[in-house]
Amino acid sequence: MSFNDLLTVLLTFFILYVSMSEIRAEKVQDVSFAAARSFRTDVAEDRAEKLARSLSTTQGIQAHRVEGGVAVALSESLLFQSGSAEIVRKEILAGVGERLKAQRGAICVEGHTDSVPIVSSAYPSNWELSTQRAVNTVKLLVNECGIDPRRLSAAGYGDSRPLAPNDTPEGRALNRRINIILSLQ
Repeated sequence: MSFNDLLTVLLTFFILYVSMSEIRAEKVQDVSFAAARSFRTDVAEDRAEKLARSLSTTQGIQAHRVEGGVAVALSESLLFQSGSAEIVRKEILAGVGERLKAQRGAICVEGHTDSVPIVSSAYPSNWELSTQRAVNTVKLLVNECGIDPRRLSAAGYGDSRPLAPNDTPEGRALNRRINIILSLQ
């Protein structure tokens, strides 16, 4: 048998094999998305960098690119009174929300506090305060900015994830924050 005949027989075999197999749309779509992501990583990184720069223009907001997205840190003094979970400067958070709404991807809102114990009847500990701040932030993003609630999640970490030591007023101020993490798709 010649080489060309062998290739023809193999090609016929694979065509029959594929035509008899069950093609699942989910698998084809998964492979397609994986290939598209692998070829567009630099586009997503560029988009993340542009978003981080545009969010960092407001005083008190720090945004930077992270693996797979953008992290936005908003200081406590920008949004809340000390020991309170009520958002006092809604326009700042609404401005951030409008920029996030235009992006695709999941958004996780994290509440953080310093290690000084809270003295409040409303919040027995910093865990509850940080969680309520994250929940109130999510509510504002949904109600004021129109972000799909299925994209959002809230978590309160209390003082368990400090950015700086809690032994100075400056360090404690850095630790009292809201982080918004956008996972770009």
